[in-house]
Amino acid sequence: MAASFDPPEQLCQDFTSQRPIHMDLIKTFLYFAIFQHPLTREEAQNFCQYPTKSIDNELHELVAQKLLYKIKKYYLPYNYPLWVERRITGNELASKKMRKAKKMAGILTYFPFVRSVMISGSLSKGFMDHQSDIDFFVIMQPGSIAISKFLMGLYRRLFAPRTFCINFIIDSNNLHIQKQNLYTAIEMVTLIPLIDADLYDRFMKVNMDWIRKFLPNAILHKPDILPFRKKSIQTFLEYLLSSGPGTKLDDLLRNEYKKRLRRKATMEIHESGEVIINKGVIKLHGKPYQKKIMNLYNQYQENFFTEKELVFNEHFYD
Repeated sequence: MAASFDPPEQLCQDFTSQRPIHMDLIKTFLYFAIFQHPLTREEAQNFCQYPTKSIDNELHELVAQKLLYKIKKYYLPYNYPLWVERRITGNELASKKMRKAKKMAGILTYFPFVRSVMISGSLSKGFMDHQSDIDFFVIMQPGSIAISKFLMGLYRRLFAPRTFCINFIIDSNNLHIQKQNLYTAIEMVTLIPLIDADLYDRFMKVNMDWIRKFLPNAILHKPDILPFRKKSIQTFLEYLLSSGPGTKLDDLLRNEYKKRLRRKATMEIHESGEVIINKGVIKLHGKPYQKKIMNLYNQYQENFFTEKELVFNEHFYD
C-alpha cells in the first residue's frame, strides 16, 4: 500500500492544477518509484522535468510537508526504508559489474562494423541485482549490422550466457532517435560511453534538442572513454561482409528477424513502435516495455494522494 499521509488541503487538488512549481518535482520521484528506486539530490535535479536552480529548497519544502521522505542521502515519495537498503545493495553490485562491462565492451569492438559501445539499462543507472544482465547500446559503421548482431548473439550464447544483451543497435547514418518521450530521454542521458568519445558526442548532439524538452537540467556521463582502434579481424570481416554475398546474407538475416517477430510478437508490440528492424537500426524487445512504464507513470500521478495499491515493475530497468 502507498504510504499514508495527510497533505495540505490545497495540494490535494488535481495533480495538474495550479500549484507551486516544486510540486512538479514529485513527478520525477514518482517515475522512479515504478522501479522502487529512490534518488539522490543530484539525480533529482538531473531528472527534473523543468529548469531549476533551487533544488535544495524545493526538496526541503517537500520533505517538510511530508510529500517526500529523506532516508540517509536518498529521497523517495513513500516512506519505504527497504527501498533505500535495496538501492545501496544494488549500487554495490553495479560497481562490481562495471569492471565486467568494460571488459565486455572491449570484446565487442572485435565484431564487424562496431564503432562505439555504451552501457544502457539498469547498470547505466548505477543499479544491478542478481537477475540483471549488462545492457549495451551499440553504434556501428553502416554495413551488415544484422550479421554483426547475429555474431554477437552467437558469442553470447556460447561463451557468456545470461551475461550481456545488445538491446539497441544503430549505424552512424541513423543517429537520430525517433521514439521521443520521458523514458527514452532518461535512457539517453544515462548512457555510459565506454568506446569512442567522438561518436558518442555526435550522437548526443543530434538528439540533445528533444532530450532537453524532457530533461532541461540533465548532465551527461563523461567517464574515461577509450578511443576506437580498428582491429585486423574487423578489417578482414568487414571486407568480406561488404561484398555481394555478404550484403545478401545480411538481408536474409534481417528478414529472418522480421519473420520471428511476426510469429512471436503481439499486435500491441507491433503498434508500440518499440521494435525496429531495418538496414540501419535494430531494436528488439519481447514486450511493449516503454508503453507499460509510461502507463504506470500516469497511474502513479493520478493515485499519489490516495492509498491505492502500487504496481511495481517486475525488474529495475530494461
